[in-house]
Amino acid sequence: MPGSPLRVIGALRSCFREKFGTPRQPLLVPGATASLTIAKEFLPEHSLAGLDRFSHVWLISYFHLNTNKTVRPKIHPPRLKGESVGLFASRSPHRPSPIGLSLARLVAIKGATIHLAGIDLVDGTPILDIKPYIPEWDIAAGATAGWVNDAPFPSLNVGFSPSAVNDIKTAEKRLNVNGLGNLLTDIMSQDLRNPRDKAQNKDGLELGFFLYDFECRFAVRKDTATVVKLLTGTVMHKKERRATPSTVKLA
Repeated sequence: MPGSPLRVIGALRSCFREKFGTPRQPLLVPGATASLTIAKEFLPEHSLAGLDRFSHVWLISYFHLNTNKTVRPKIHPPRLKGESVGLFASRSPHRPSPIGLSLARLVAIKGATIHLAGIDLVDGTPILDIKPYIPEWDIAAGATAGWVNDAPFPSLNVGFSPSAVNDIKTAEKRLNVNGLGNLLTDIMSQDLRNPRDKAQNKDGLELGFFLYDFECRFAVRKDTATVVKLLTGTVMHKKERRATPSTVKLA
């Protein structure tokens, strides 16, 4: 719209390094953390005043890693296992305007930086706006969930090899974080695999995703995902998905 440019207020720094491994919806992984530093031009010392009294915030984001060149009117949500629904009956990131809406828990505000949890966004995601979550207005009485009620998220049991247990302890010390095992459990219990990708769903196939500064290698056998090991120093090989994003200018 002429005269109405969108502006990026800051880039999210998230524990998720790529799309694979990032939760498909917000708050599914409570321990998934991120921070957002508001650009100086928006005077965070004034524009953030009062936000710390809210427990949750809406994040309006730009899906900067989308690679689709066309927008399809029907899509295949992973939880429908191959069935399709209309684009606007879904939360697919592949939309005419690639805008995302995420609900996150507000942990703390320190200076110009907002610390968040329950994130479903990849590192570097441009944030267009923040709005406080207000239960009085944002909870709709009698709301229905459409096809989502008929297609619950697939759930996997999660286990750890002895090597992975040691790797987690080492990573927690290196990163100065706690609860890494619980974080990995919450991430992988949702089943990261694309149900339409037969090769990816081969029983026992070792897969990996990048989190913090390591690659988590895991394998799924029947209904159990097992963390095999955590690797540091490996290279993200899918550049179009995993490269550090450049600054997105929408204005």
